[in-house]
Amino acid sequence: MVNIAEVVRVYLRKNPDIGEKLNTGIINLSALARLIMEHESLDDFDAVLAAIKRCKNNRPFASGSDTLNDSNLEMVSDMAMIILKRSYSNIKIISNIINNTKKINSIRFVDTTGGFSIITDKILVDKILTFFPEDQILKVQRNLGGLIIVSPEKIERAKGYVNYITMLLYRADINIVHLISVYNDTTIILENKDLTDAFKIISSKIME
Repeated sequence: MVNIAEVVRVYLRKNPDIGEKLNTGIINLSALARLIMEHESLDDFDAVLAAIKRCKNNRPFASGSDTLNDSNLEMVSDMAMIILKRSYSNIKIISNIINNTKKINSIRFVDTTGGFSIITDKILVDKILTFFPEDQILKVQRNLGGLIIVSPEKIERAKGYVNYITMLLYRADINIVHLISVYNDTTIILENKDLTDAFKIISSKIME
């Protein structure tokens, strides 16, 4: 037997923007119930509507928009990304770059299970590439841009914050090349061609 209340809760968790609007009272509950019934193949309208009302009254949904409202946004164009094999020799080279560069704010390093990523600007990328043997370089991506979102510390308790941001861009058909979220700093790497549109979307939500 389908647990309708749980199906509704899961649906709203997966769609935090709907959950947030539900809290504000601007969503037609009957229309939302019919939408959930269609998406989840449910047939008991009264039970779905009751579950929506319980969710609305009993718990707050993802506070992604509230956190974004209190954030600062910066746009950086003409970036590039180098992806390297994970190896001790590459760690040593990266350490030397960090110790000797005068533009440390123009370089970001990310350690993933698939390799090391170096994110920098188009001026430094070719110089950085000269430090690594060709067989250590997995991929080089150019013509990238970045959105840097600096949020208040409450981001650590804001459920669905990153999901909320990525959903905004997904609905605008904007692809995210790379996403880095550490402490209160979220960096979204995009293709340059999408950068301005993405900036407008995120900044409009900050100003709401």
